[in-house]
Amino acid sequence: MSLSPARPFRPSRSLCVALALMPVLGVGTLAACDATRASASVEQPVKVGLGSAGGQPTVQAGDRLRVSAAGGVLTEVTVTDPRGRQLVGGFSAGGTVWTSRAKAAPDTKYSVLARTKNQQGATDEAKESLTTGKVAKRNRLTIAPRPHGEVVGVHDPITLTFAFPVRDRAAVERRLTVTTDNRTTGAWTWKSVHGKDRIIWRPEQEWKPGTKVTLQAELNGVDSGGGRFFTKDYGLRFTVGRGTAVRADLDSDAYLTPGLGLTPALWQGPGG
Repeated sequence: MSLSPARPFRPSRSLCVALALMPVLGVGTLAACDATRASASVEQPVKVGLGSAGGQPTVQAGDRLRVSAAGGVLTEVTVTDPRGRQLVGGFSAGGTVWTSRAKAAPDTKYSVLARTKNQQGATDEAKESLTTGKVAKRNRLTIAPRPHGEVVGVHDPITLTFAFPVRDRAAVERRLTVTTDNRTTGAWTWKSVHGKDRIIWRPEQEWKPGTKVTLQAELNGVDSGGGRFFTKDYGLRFTVGRGTAVRADLDSDAYLTPGLGLTPALWQGPGG
């Protein structure tokens, strides 16, 4: 009859305490007690890993960033780009994985702060960083109105014209925001003019003179289709003139309304 191997002797805590009170101690028993205490006191740190949501160690433009924890859980993850903007995400797999909801921008260094809790309940934090890959194909756009002698009238729309076709129009439109100081409402429409895709925002009614308008086109990292990415954000600010149109003063970047004096209408170009 075969015998199963004997299990290693591991004294219980109560036994260790009892032995500690005895005047005569066995050396082997003392060593076993010390080893038990040492193993219980060692806290294994959580290992934090970075990569893409697809499981690759590198993150390319358009990938979602993934932060993982081994030996514990993530309690908080903050990912920021060089401009201090956060990449929003959420937890999964019981708190061991965090994945960004937005896609990573190309050629961008992200800073990662991950707070963790290990299996013994101890908390810690890890600071990491990674730089996303560059892109081979880019898309870009021009915005109207712009400060090159054009006029901004009460009937004029905001127009974005793209250098290359936009296949994923929904992805682009989601990143465009128009705000005004008087809650002017309007809508986007798409057109193709001479082979160029355009998206146009028109107010439901004509602009009211003096309306302050801001366009935010946060397109950095957006794939316009076919792997052609935008690599910057765009912005536009202007104030509608009191007349039917305003003219650009290129020296001051302020728009002039003929006969009515200065009407502030500052233009903020790409990336601003």
